[in-house]
Amino acid sequence: MMAEVPSPWGTPCSPPPCSPSTPPGPGACLHALPGPVRDRWLEALRALLPPGTPWRRVPAGIADGRLLGGLDLAATLRAGRPVAERGLLAEADGGIILLAMAERLGPGTAARLAAVQDTGRVAAERDGLALRADARLGVVALDEGIGPEEAPPAALLDRLAFRLDLTPLRAGEAPLPPVQDLAAARALLPAVTAGADVLEALCGTALALGIGSLRARCWRCGWPGRRRRWPAARR
Repeated sequence: MMAEVPSPWGTPCSPPPCSPSTPPGPGACLHALPGPVRDRWLEALRALLPPGTPWRRVPAGIADGRLLGGLDLAATLRAGRPVAERGLLAEADGGIILLAMAERLGPGTAARLAAVQDTGRVAAERDGLALRADARLGVVALDEGIGPEEAPPAALLDRLAFRLDLTPLRAGEAPLPPVQDLAAARALLPAVTAGADVLEALCGTALALGIGSLRARCWRCGWPGRRRRWPAARR
């Protein structure tokens, strides 16, 4: 008997990728062309977030100054001293960023985003300023690639727990998920842990299946210390 495949419409019912009280969490890579199906999925996800949760769209060709922050020229001229401008990642702290056309994301931008996902902070030296800001966020990579050669950078995919393909679906097959248990799930999320036996099972399964990294899977399991500590022998 074939195992049942989880519906992509159930994924937004999981606790949100992050909240201000939790470490940076897993995100999702959403493979779908622009249209009503993708819009419906994003609508479902946004409906599950608390009111006022930051929701920012990141264009594929975004400049580092806008992404990370930099010198606010107008404010600097008014103040007569260097004034820093918050970047988009800092603006999204505690919320969600949408990576438009993630398959076109440059390797440099992907590396800087990966560093923020790992630490939950923006740390950069730009325009004579030392920029430091919290950026604990969830990532939704919008993958519009039409072939295997068009895919988001590996460094980004390694940090996303969910990879969903909506291309076979039609808009009529996209009901909004129920939300009755979401508040309870959010309350329990900070206390979720995984014991050594679970981690050993994950590592053994990954080796057997040829999976090179468990970063996003360990995030998904609520591994304590997941922001910085990775078993060297299993990485």
